[in-house]
Amino acid sequence: MPSAVSIATVMTAVIVSIIGYRVGRAHAAWRDVRAVRRDLPAKRRMAWRQTRPLFLGALFLVIAFAAAAYDAGH
Repeated sequence: MPSAVSIATVMTAVIVSIIGYRVGRAHAAWRDVRAVRRDLPAKRRMAWRQTRPLFLGALFLVIAFAAAAYDAGH
């Protein structure tokens, strides 16, 4: 039959492992937050670099269709 000391030792080891894991995950989450904060302007610039041509192309098409409709109306 296992003694109370060995059960307490195993439970303590498990609890310390769980607490250590949770502390590590919390630290990693805050490190990720700091990394995202530094990385956000670069990601935003990249997103605008991808969006700007799409927006300008759509604007050109709307203006071209408006000009064609105006010309067809006169």
